[in-house]
Amino acid sequence: MINWGILGAGHIAHRFAKSLAHVEDAKLYAVSRRSMEKAREFGDLYNSEVYYDNNQNLLNDPNIDVVYIALPHQLHLEWAQKALKAGKAVLCEKPAALTSLEMKQIAEVASTEQRFFMEAMKNRFTPAANSIKELIQSGTIGEVQEINTSFCIDLDEASATYHLEPVHGGCLLDIGIYNISLIEEYLGESYSVSMIEANTLPNGVETYVNTIIESDTITATIECGFDRDKENRAIITGSKGTLVIPDFHRPHSYTLLKENSTEPQTVEIPYEVDDFYGEITHVMECLKHQQIESPIHPLTSSIRLAKIVDDIKQKIAI
Repeated sequence: MINWGILGAGHIAHRFAKSLAHVEDAKLYAVSRRSMEKAREFGDLYNSEVYYDNNQNLLNDPNIDVVYIALPHQLHLEWAQKALKAGKAVLCEKPAALTSLEMKQIAEVASTEQRFFMEAMKNRFTPAANSIKELIQSGTIGEVQEINTSFCIDLDEASATYHLEPVHGGCLLDIGIYNISLIEEYLGESYSVSMIEANTLPNGVETYVNTIIESDTITATIECGFDRDKENRAIITGSKGTLVIPDFHRPHSYTLLKENSTEPQTVEIPYEVDDFYGEITHVMECLKHQQIESPIHPLTSSIRLAKIVDDIKQKIAI
């Protein structure tokens, strides 16, 4: 049995805990929140054995094998490092870090401590995501030439929490990271941010970003925003066909149109349990095989995602 602890049991942690309950050989052992009352309230819902009102006390618990960090973005660096130094494996909610420098610091600690760390990028672990990757690797759509992504929501400011706060807010870190995650897998080694359109609040937080990134191999579009409601989808165009992926941040289907064909093929591949289950079971497999890094979403990938965010933010600032 692998015992899990959760730091920061807010909305997304509820979804995580519900999924964890379906994972074989996994147990929610401990929960930490700002008060014992809130920790107990959350833990009782998901049969946690222990409750804490102090994150460090949870990390000091020798019965915990792995920690899921669901704290606000700006706290990820601090608590990821503390968890690793406490000897815990870590699954950290995206974005794992605010900058590439922070992500490099986390990676260095993970390497020094020889402990597993993975950013929770669930879009890479659904059954549909696996099918899409295999389809592309098999050459079905030929060489990938263009990727267009759009993920925009109409966020009610009254219900926003960290979303619009300086430093760790903004649509790039919160939802645009999924656009970047999809593109990063196919982007060449070198790239440039060639065009950008952005709307920002007076505090500097971006509420809309539309940018083009070009490399030697592909041209990619990243559109994300909190100020408009648009269809969430990605279009991957290759030399021999096109893939359209709705809800690409947690894909469950895709449509394939091959060259010289007028009949698109839509493939539905439901989640196994839900959109969190794939990443959780992947972490479990990595831990069972004593891996300290995911082969699907390694530390170098997280560093690169953060670097692309850095470059886009720098372009916005200019």
